[in-house]
Amino acid sequence: MIREGLTFDDVLLVPQHSTIKSRSEVDISATLCGLKFKHPVIPANMKTITGLEMGFEICKSGGLAIIHRFMPIEEQLFIANHLIDTFGDRGVCISLGGQNEDLPAFHKFLEAGVRNFCIDVAHGDSAQCIQTLKNMRALNEQVFIIAGNVATGEGARRLWEAGASAVKVGVGPGSLCTTRIETGNGVPQLTALMDVAQVQKQLMELERTKATTYKRQFPIIADGGIKSAGDLVKALCFADMVMVGNLFAGCVETPGEIMNIDGRSFKHYVGSSTHKTNHVEGVAAIVPAKGKFGDILAKLLEGLRSGCSYQGAHNLVDLRDNPEFIRITNAGLKESHPHDVILK
Repeated sequence: MIREGLTFDDVLLVPQHSTIKSRSEVDISATLCGLKFKHPVIPANMKTITGLEMGFEICKSGGLAIIHRFMPIEEQLFIANHLIDTFGDRGVCISLGGQNEDLPAFHKFLEAGVRNFCIDVAHGDSAQCIQTLKNMRALNEQVFIIAGNVATGEGARRLWEAGASAVKVGVGPGSLCTTRIETGNGVPQLTALMDVAQVQKQLMELERTKATTYKRQFPIIADGGIKSAGDLVKALCFADMVMVGNLFAGCVETPGEIMNIDGRSFKHYVGSSTHKTNHVEGVAAIVPAKGKFGDILAKLLEGLRSGCSYQGAHNLVDLRDNPEFIRITNAGLKESHPHDVILK
């Protein structure tokens, strides 16, 4: 069987009747299992994106800072302690691998007061990742654990059933990722999100039938493929929050020095799997220096609010309420961009 796979450029949202007078009315706050954030944008937990300085700016913005794992544990602990001391533990998350040897680090972070974790592996729907998740959950029932990445509804179901608080969705959509080309595996991001959202709906319906006070949530984090605020809006029709890498690569606050090449400024941008010597799942690149994180985030959130207003959505929950999409052709995609003009 061959199914159709869609990504963000394949569709547009159909505008809906709106009673919103100003986009400033739109509430773009997001909640993950009781953790509330001022906005749904998560800068990627990549080694050239989220370190100490970027983590500080993310927390200051009211967002979720997920510190990358490609550094010594002592450095992760230093960053976590600094951010927790300044902002508290609710918006600080530490990335770990999906192997049993990551469990001692999990213990150390728990002792340091970290309560939010991200099991960060390329193929989250694997027996090893699921077992590691179960082991972590057995050690502490209360902590918040994001697990991923997956590209199917059933993969997400397995992680939720193993104890994941939230699931990260995306195999191969990132601008640096070569997984799909090198392995032949992956699912176009919009279809992956739709599949996972369908399973999320099933699980939440089952949860409503249980005679318990606590009703479990099954949050989705879309990871990868975001090129514009419009993509952010489309992703949030299915996801609770969205992870963004490329748009923040090159920010002043990201790790690494600014390089000058032929009179232009650049910074390194390296994929999450590019620390491996074979580079099977990611490449290394440079991107133009882009200015401050806060300015780029503000522009994204402005577009998000506008997108919600076109949908008549007063908040992100409204945005997920039966959105209507239309499939477009290559001509439609061209028409969607500025065309037949000389840009200044």
